[in-house]
Amino acid sequence: MMEILLVGGNGAIGKAMRNEYLSLKNKVTILSRKPVEDDSALMTSHLYDYENPGELNIEEGKKFDLIIFATGHLHNHKYKPEKSIKDIEESALSFSYLINCIAPLCLIKKLSDQIKNNTKIVFLSARVGSISDNNLGGWYAYRMSKAALNMMIKNLSIELGRRYKESIIMGLHPGTVESKLSAPFVSHVNHEVFTPNDSARKLIKVIENLKKQDTGKILDYAGNKIEW
Repeated sequence: MMEILLVGGNGAIGKAMRNEYLSLKNKVTILSRKPVEDDSALMTSHLYDYENPGELNIEEGKKFDLIIFATGHLHNHKYKPEKSIKDIEESALSFSYLINCIAPLCLIKKLSDQIKNNTKIVFLSARVGSISDNNLGGWYAYRMSKAALNMMIKNLSIELGRRYKESIIMGLHPGTVESKLSAPFVSHVNHEVFTPNDSARKLIKVIENLKKQDTGKILDYAGNKIEW
C-alpha cells in the first residue's frame, strides 16, 4: 500500500488516476480547488487553489511514496490558445506560467517535509512543450509554459536528488485525452484520443516501471522519452 498525494484530483485525468489508485487499495490524499465527492476510507481531501494558495492541511509527519501533479492550463473562458503572435496577451502568458510551472514549484517547496528518500514526483507535461518536436508553431503560452515546466523538472531532479538519493522526479505526457481541456481541438487531431481511464492506466503503468535513470526525463504514456 502506497501513500499517494494527487494534486488536481477532480480533473479528467486526475479523477481517473485517483479512482484507479484507490481500487488498488492505496491511500490517496487529494489537493483540489473544489471538494472531492468520494466516501472511500482510503482517501482524504483538502482544498487548495493555485490562484489563492493558503496553508496546507496535510497531516504533520506524513510522507508520500508518490506525488502526482495532474494539473494544467490550456484554455478557459477568458484565454484561448494563440494561433499567431497577433493573439498574444501578457495576462494570458502570465496565467499559463502560473498554473503550469510557477504554482507547482511553489507547492513542492511547501511539501519538502513530505518527501522520502525514494519518493517519486510526477508532473503531467505535454509533448508540445518539446522544442525539438515543435513543427507547427502557435499555442505560445501553453508551449512556453510547458517547456518551462520541463526545465523545472530537470532542476528539481538535480537538487532533490542530492538530498533524496533514490527519488525520481519526472514528467509524463498523457496523450490526447477526452476532457474539457482537449474538447475544442480533438476533431482536428489525426492520432488516437484516449478516455481518461485509458490514459490513467497507461500512466500508472509507466510510473510503476520507473527506474532511477528516468529522473529528470519527460516520458510519454508508452514510456518513450520525449526529447527537449
